[in-house]
Amino acid sequence: MTYDMIITIAVITLTIFLFVKEYFSIDLVALSAIVILVSTGVITVEDGLNGFSNEATLTVMAMFILSHALVKTKVIEYLAPFVVKLLNKGYATSVVSFASFIGGTSAFVNNTPIVATFIPIINSASRKIGESPSRFLMVLSFVSIFGGCCTLIGTSTNLLVSGMAVQEGYEGFTMFQMAPLGVILLVAGTVYLIVVGNKLIPDRISKNHLNEQEGAKQYLAEVKMTAKSEDEKKSVESLFSSDGISVRALKPKGKSKTEAKSDHQIMNDDVFLIEGDFKKIHQLVKNDFLKLADTEGQSEFPEEQTRLMEIVLLPNSELIGKKLSKVNFLDHYNSSIIAIRHRGKKKFDDLKDIRLKSGDVLVLLTNEKGYELIQADQEFQNAPFISLREKFVDKINRGKLLMVSAVIVSVIALASFGIMPIVVASLAGVVVLNLLGIITMTDAYRSIDWKVIFMLAGSLCLGKAMISSGLANALGDGLLMLVSTYGGPILMVSMFYLLTSLLTETMSNHASVALMVPIAISVASSMELNPTPLMLTIAFAGSASFMTPIGYQTNTMIYSAGNYRFSDFIKVGGGLNLLFWILSSFLIPLIYPF
Repeated sequence: MTYDMIITIAVITLTIFLFVKEYFSIDLVALSAIVILVSTGVITVEDGLNGFSNEATLTVMAMFILSHALVKTKVIEYLAPFVVKLLNKGYATSVVSFASFIGGTSAFVNNTPIVATFIPIINSASRKIGESPSRFLMVLSFVSIFGGCCTLIGTSTNLLVSGMAVQEGYEGFTMFQMAPLGVILLVAGTVYLIVVGNKLIPDRISKNHLNEQEGAKQYLAEVKMTAKSEDEKKSVESLFSSDGISVRALKPKGKSKTEAKSDHQIMNDDVFLIEGDFKKIHQLVKNDFLKLADTEGQSEFPEEQTRLMEIVLLPNSELIGKKLSKVNFLDHYNSSIIAIRHRGKKKFDDLKDIRLKSGDVLVLLTNEKGYELIQADQEFQNAPFISLREKFVDKINRGKLLMVSAVIVSVIALASFGIMPIVVASLAGVVVLNLLGIITMTDAYRSIDWKVIFMLAGSLCLGKAMISSGLANALGDGLLMLVSTYGGPILMVSMFYLLTSLLTETMSNHASVALMVPIAISVASSMELNPTPLMLTIAFAGSASFMTPIGYQTNTMIYSAGNYRFSDFIKVGGGLNLLFWILSSFLIPLIYPF
């Protein structure tokens, strides 16, 4: 094993570990991989920086901007309530309507803002018909993933695989090359959700709680005992007698945290970590004895101006990785954090030490000004969070909608008929939208999810390192022996799909396909086969992630919003992954022959 192979294996191993553990943001990890591989001489400086100029990276940047221009017209927010009205028609009809509208739209538009738009609307509409939002939010995420498998621009993963193929001298994908199998998977996935999903998707909020806003969800908050008259001694049991409120820990003044015993006599400045429904927590801190911990100097709003809001942190939020104590919502949004539903571990020494993760739900105490600031910050598709409160859009700007739609259709047509490469056509679309006054360059910069861009560049760098170090050839030779001994095209496709799918469920889908594409090229080259079928296999497997809430960002978005458990994704998504694996293994060699 050569020096370059050892360094490459070490960097890949460390990168996967850091992706899974989430100690650092994924863009920092990706950038660090580039720096290490270049500084150790595994790849050249030019190879290390090529990821930022690769046509896949530039196309993804342009598609972020085009998607934002469409979202900015409010057309998705305007049409979403009409789609959700079909919830009244029953579960099966709802799944079909979601698959048709959301799946169809996700084939051409980034699915993150689509899912972000539908979450609060489904949350509200499902309650009105007496159903738990969890029955439909998982369907929402999954059908958006189905749609992304149908076109080249459906996901950034598809564009990454195509870009890597071009980088290595092969032909990239055409616009609708993935559509034959993609449509089959969309239909099969929809049928699965109707037949199997109806039985497995959980009802995470009981019908007794549906009339209470998020009544079944449990949140954490820290409260402090305030000054009180000496003749009103209170115990933990008497003060926290409210149903649905439990005391997780006690921190007496000047002492470390300990278990809160029911007969403990509460003293001034005692701090309690409590868990319960956030409305009950809010009512509790309105009495004369308690206040939210660490709220000195924060605004107290008049009762008639106070409103509660829930927000879900999105994967690209700048809040990810920050401690709760370092998040200053008062200055930025005129709001105070009063409770949190955390996606990670449930045991804490101090609530302030929680490091926020994507999918965490924060409960904010705010006023009208804060509400407007929070809503305004959600206008961009790379917004740091989304509100679980439904927004109403009375009308849309039809003129702008027609212009944006015409530009996007033109981009697709130019790329589909080979008149322009997709990267040139999409960048041209950005220029036209700017000249028409639909968006500004400031809008364009803000609409790009820069974490994804750095992730793509880092992934391309890892792929290049595997090729230049010889690691891809070494791994490819091992797989080649297995395939030549035990089977043909179906086994080969099956193996690449399974490996990519398993990697995608545990780490970034961009990194997983970046690791698999060089191996696929090596195997195809050794067997003197066309590598396109294997490339498509990796693209489908990398885009179709259902088994964990961390495998795909829309799954992360609905995780806490739907009050799901990790096991829910394994039960529902495991069968869906298996179905897609079997269908792809048999159909890819037929539809895309070697």
